[in-house]
Amino acid sequence: MASGQATERALGRRTIPAGEARSIIIRQRYDAPVDEVWSACTDPNRINRWFIEPKGDLREGGNFALQGNASGDILRCEPPRRLTISWVYEGKPDSEVELRLSEEGDGTLLELEHATTSEQMLVEVGIGWEMALDFLGMFLRGDLPGGPVPEDAAEEFEPSPEMMRISQERGEAWAALVHSGS
Repeated sequence: MASGQATERALGRRTIPAGEARSIIIRQRYDAPVDEVWSACTDPNRINRWFIEPKGDLREGGNFALQGNASGDILRCEPPRRLTISWVYEGKPDSEVELRLSEEGDGTLLELEHATTSEQMLVEVGIGWEMALDFLGMFLRGDLPGGPVPEDAAEEFEPSPEMMRISQERGEAWAALVHSGS
């Protein structure tokens, strides 16, 4: 499950519709062109190979829903460089996610920023997005099975001991960063 990618973690601040927010920022480099990474992150028929398939009106001004996870609105879509969406979990403050892609050498630098007004959410979204971006890297390298992720996969998912260890390490790294106030 190790990503084979160096992950850069950072914190930021920005204003979102829910108010003044702190954000987690993850930077990953992929050995794939920007258009390929953009397609993997925005084409529902490709997203469902490494993440949860979005349903809804998938265009700027539209909305999306991820079964058993989050929903929101598509606030900005500037192919193949920037996607901004609201991110709504049931019972938690609304947040905002922005995906930014840029060329870096022969590959792509992906920067994901998740901004929230909830300090408690910072660590958990950091861990969750980092794991998801591992799966994206595996997908881009061709290391995932060819079919879509089953809709009930989250319910049946049993993390391996290695995944649990990686998640624990990431949780500690995110917690240290968040609590340092960097």
